[in-house]
Amino acid sequence: MNTKRLLCTGLLIVALRGAGLAASGDMNRSGSLGLGAEFGQPMAVTGKLWLSDALAVDGALGYHWNHNFDMHADFLVHTNALTAAMNGTLPLYAGLGARLLAGDDTQFGLRIPLGVSYFVRPRQIELF
Repeated sequence: MNTKRLLCTGLLIVALRGAGLAASGDMNRSGSLGLGAEFGQPMAVTGKLWLSDALAVDGALGYHWNHNFDMHADFLVHTNALTAAMNGTLPLYAGLGARLLAGDDTQFGLRIPLGVSYFVRPRQIELF
């Protein structure tokens, strides 16, 4: 099995296991932890630790197909400006963080993530 296929399989297993962990408790509550995966560039394992109902720290560790590893971490603030949407909630978030790209083309930079999360109820899965 080649390295890329092994990495993709590992990411999928972690994502599915993470979805099970997240589904077992309330998301976006102080102390809750969500695990999952990013698909695309990079393929990554992700994690999000909720510090309160509105504050969280997230991070990811992934691999780009150009042989670089990608790591980032962010401090996020969530707002319920868009509260209800199709059997779930739709909070907006913004934050500040850092990114390290290591490998053939090593880089360091700041991140300003802006986005929307969708929490599916009752299973408590977060899509972002």
